[in-house]
This record gives sequence, structure tokens and C-alpha cells, in this order.
Amino acid sequence: MKNTYNLYYFIIAITFSSCASLNSNKSSNTSEYSEDITSYLPPDPIDSVEEVNNKLAPEITVDPTLEVSARIDSTLALVEEYNNQKISFIEGLSIQLYAGHDRAEAKEVQLKAYRYFFTSSPQIIFDQPNYKVRMGSFYSQLEAYPVYKSVKSKFPKAILVPIRIPVSQK
Repeated sequence: MKNTYNLYYFIIAITFSSCASLNSNKSSNTSEYSEDITSYLPPDPIDSVEEVNNKLAPEITVDPTLEVSARIDSTLALVEEYNNQKISFIEGLSIQLYAGHDRAEAKEVQLKAYRYFFTSSPQIIFDQPNYKVRMGSFYSQLEAYPVYKSVKSKFPKAILVPIRIPVSQK
């Protein structure tokens, strides 16, 4: 019985060693093969584009000592002045009389607001895709409520909306 196990081990060892030698022969054969097919490839398009560009466009030199014109300087001065302004905003309220897609209706509401409240200045604001008619700028709800109550009697759909009121500090 011990001899049969030894015989099986021997057969298995011979089989694995022959398989390993076959695999090593195959890998050595493939590493020796080489073929140069570059003569069959089409020409490189990048080289031809560079050649065409060199023929069509002459080389342009730029003078790095050019001065900035006075027009550009004045524009930069305006931009700097705008950026240096200290504009801040305060949260406030406005009365919105109308919000919708119809410009003609927004104009009618604005004219009606002028008729009833001639001291106010209702404005049409186009906030894409809607037209809004707003009047007044109030810092608190306590300040806005009496005006809102009188506007609500003439415009039942009027609402108070939060806005940002610009305040410049100089």
C-alpha cells in the first residue's frame, strides 16, 4: 500500500514537471518573435498639420514692451472705484401688488396703484419669467402694516414680501 502511494506521487510529480517545461517552451517561443510593421502604417497626421501650419502662417512676433492705452486705464479706474464702494444691504419689506406672466396686466395694476396711492411709486420688476408690481420699502413689519392695510382694501391679492434695501456707507 505504501508502494502504491509512492507510485502515485511519482506519476503526479512527473506530470507537473512536464507541464511546466511545456509552458516555459511556449513563453520562450513568443518572446523571440518580432515583426516591424511601421512601413505599413499611414503617416502621422500631427506631423503633417504642423508642416501645413508652418507653410501657411508666418511666425508672428509680439513686442512685450507695449503700453496700456489710456482708455483701458480709465475703464480699470471705474471698475476699481465701483469695487471700493461700500454698499451694504438691510433686510426689509415691500408690498407686492401683482405677480404673473402678463406685462399688460402688470402695467394696469401699476396705473391703478398710481391712481389710488399717488404719493407711492409702484415699480414693475421683471424677474424672469414673471412680472411683479411692488411699492414701498419698509424696514420693519410694524412700519409696513398700516400702508399694507390700506393697500389690501384696494388690492385683495397684495402681500408683504421680503426685500434687500441697499444702504451706501460713505
